[in-house]
Amino acid sequence: MHAKPGKRADLLALLAELVEAAERDEPGTLAYAFHTVDDEPDTVVSYELFVDEDALAQHRDSDVVASVLPHLRAVTEPGSVRRLVPAIGKGLAL
Repeated sequence: MHAKPGKRADLLALLAELVEAAERDEPGTLAYAFHTVDDEPDTVVSYELFVDEDALAQHRDSDVVASVLPHLRAVTEPGSVRRLVPAIGKGLAL
């Protein structure tokens, strides 16, 4: 995802709320991390790993995601949020 100009700090603060909620309320969320890109400071890449589809649904349908999503839309460039699907890797059931 790409933050709108001047909105990087706002984006990272919103993502921190999501991480805190995942740590607190989502035992089926195995990994939930956001990475910045060295040469593209407004770009953030997420890595999310859920124990199963039910855990993903619990996360996606949570009150915290519902409350943060409109704010994320306000600070990210339209069309810049995409879901990546693992194709090859170690330690994942692909």
